[in-house]
Amino acid sequence: MSQYAFRVHGWQAIAAVVLLFGYWGVSAYSHVRTVDDDMRDAIRQYLLEEYSGRSLKDVQRILREAKSGQLIENLPEVQQRDVQFSSASAVGRYGAPFEVIRVQITVDGGQPPEGAAVRYFRVEHVTTDKWLVVGQSDSYSYYSEFFPF
Repeated sequence: MSQYAFRVHGWQAIAAVVLLFGYWGVSAYSHVRTVDDDMRDAIRQYLLEEYSGRSLKDVQRILREAKSGQLIENLPEVQQRDVQFSSASAVGRYGAPFEVIRVQITVDGGQPPEGAAVRYFRVEHVTTDKWLVVGQSDSYSYYSEFFPF
């Protein structure tokens, strides 16, 4: 039975390390996406519905109450608030069904109602100029997009 061993010394080891870090850097850079106005508008609409009590969890709660025989309440109107993004960045792979966006939010010039100023969302491209917020994400999903494996 034969054994094979690779030994890298001197400049070859340095070249191998540089190539590995270069591959990782190019791969991480290729996952960075731009956040356009349509993405921001989709997230803004999602947040306005959430702050107004019209989110998916609120609708599901109302449906559960209706099935249990309780009185059905109407969905509240969307409250117009000034939702601004201090920063927004997106990551995703080419051909992936969705992108993960990290946004820093201010509402009416201050903290958001629930207190979390930095939020993560998954968005999906629906049409050429339309985006859909699939749901919330987390920091692990956002930062793991940078790794090539």
